[in-house]
Amino acid sequence: MAIPAYRPPEDPGLWEAFLERLERTLKVAAVHPTTVEYLAHPKRLVTVSLPVVMDDGKVRVFQGYRVVHDIARGPAKGGVRLHPGVTLGQTAGLAAWMTLKAAVYDLPFGGAAGGVAVDPKALSPRELERLVRRYTAELVNLIGPDIDILGPDVGTDQQVMAWIMDTYSMTVGSTVPGVVTGKPHALGGSEGRDDAAGLGVALVLRELAQRRGLPLEGARVAVQGFGQVGGSFALHAEAMGLKVVAVSTGRGVMYREAGLPVGEVLRHYEATGELPDYHLAPEEVFALPVDYLVLAALEGALDGERAKGVQARAVLEAANFALTLEAEAYLLGKGVLVVPDLLTGGGGLLASYLEWVQDLNMFFWSADEVRQSFTKSVAKAVAEVCARAEGLGADLRTGALALALERLNEATRLRGVYP
Repeated sequence: MAIPAYRPPEDPGLWEAFLERLERTLKVAAVHPTTVEYLAHPKRLVTVSLPVVMDDGKVRVFQGYRVVHDIARGPAKGGVRLHPGVTLGQTAGLAAWMTLKAAVYDLPFGGAAGGVAVDPKALSPRELERLVRRYTAELVNLIGPDIDILGPDVGTDQQVMAWIMDTYSMTVGSTVPGVVTGKPHALGGSEGRDDAAGLGVALVLRELAQRRGLPLEGARVAVQGFGQVGGSFALHAEAMGLKVVAVSTGRGVMYREAGLPVGEVLRHYEATGELPDYHLAPEEVFALPVDYLVLAALEGALDGERAKGVQARAVLEAANFALTLEAEAYLLGKGVLVVPDLLTGGGGLLASYLEWVQDLNMFFWSADEVRQSFTKSVAKAVAEVCARAEGLGADLRTGALALALERLNEATRLRGVYP
């Protein structure tokens, strides 16, 4: 029977996916019913209407959201997404997933997420800035470096984070770099932040390859999604000796059996928004004969039907919820190693934590110091997830979920219920 839980008024989206995974993990993880109640009900859900003066002088109202899921282990932390598909249910699910991801990496954060239902590419730079600043102004009393820290997600970048930081700082009357992460270095951003998400995926793969005896040198990789995560992962994978044979976007797949010149392809993509060539349809990337398939686009990319064509020996979920439950069950049944987003997708969150710590102390580390701390934390997370999975005789996702829920359970127990 389904656990009692919050239900979004429409489009349950990723929140429903979170609840399904929560219910499954409760069968193997020791979690008190009080903790389950907390996790099944977000702490705060905010819906805001955002009137913006467009360049033609007309006013257009956009719908925005911010969800704080749980703060048992620390202040909330989560991204801001600008995408037409943003909904309250999706935002709640992403916030809950951030709660779990922070617990997997043993970071002192709770989970949050936010966004606006908009296509940012359809706005002029001035319209985009006005929208972002209005969104920030609506939330200014609910965010802060010790309350809820914002960061980049789909459709947002360093410039957006700079606007958020400036709007918040101007409102409270002092410069507060710690209200956001992923901002420009000139405003308190951390060294090594730009490629952190992709580097995290590469380091997780390297750690698992050493533990599981998987090949690296010359191993073939296909990357679905060639944005900031997929592009940086491809560069790091190439540097580690892997052969990136395919990258894809929503337009199609660039495939070269001998391997792609990743740097050259990435420069072309960043300059034009297009890959140099398209050899296959977008969905064909999933069935390529490779060792590793990396999912670095949006949620639900690999479903049960597409999973039947997968030839990779390991699938790495670099994007949140990139695998459906049906797809994962099928792949595990075939003996494919599935590396879950809670582990593979932690690089951005880990880098955000390091940036936040530096901002709070106003003391900044070198790129080498950041990279050393980052690498050590990834290795620790992989070791702990593997140990928990092996202890349960389960897959890596179950191990990661159990580890996260048990850490959240302990924090909730120690804090108690107020009042």
